[in-house]
Amino acid sequence: MAAVLSMPAVPRGAHVCPCDPIDLRRGTQHFPVRARLTRPAEFQRVFKHCQYRLSNRWITLLAIPNDVQFPRLGLAISRKVARTAVARNRVKRVSRESFRLRQSELGALDVVILGRNGVASQSLRTLGSAMDKLWTQLIATCAGSSSN
Repeated sequence: MAAVLSMPAVPRGAHVCPCDPIDLRRGTQHFPVRARLTRPAEFQRVFKHCQYRLSNRWITLLAIPNDVQFPRLGLAISRKVARTAVARNRVKRVSRESFRLRQSELGALDVVILGRNGVASQSLRTLGSAMDKLWTQLIATCAGSSSN
């Protein structure tokens, strides 16, 4: 008797149009390429014209409003703060996941996350908690500045 395999939700080779809207419902499982900062010029724009700068002991968050009507994330975790690729990727994974869960609350911002000394030695729970506090501060700061 042959096993029945289920079909994938999206056929192989299916192309998603970059003009499709991003699903910003809380808990969405996607983090599409268009929600990422990928070009050096996009990172430089955030570094040079940063309007919101928040940090804690392990992470610095830089943000600036964008024109694309949805939040985008860039990660800059250097070898200086996380010596091994495993450690850098772990920090990036936690950062992306926390962004994915909070992106519906952020609005149109370009955000860059920078690692600080000691970030690689923190537990996943500690990093997640630190990121969540920074997102809450950023949301409150942006809400306060837009109402003026």
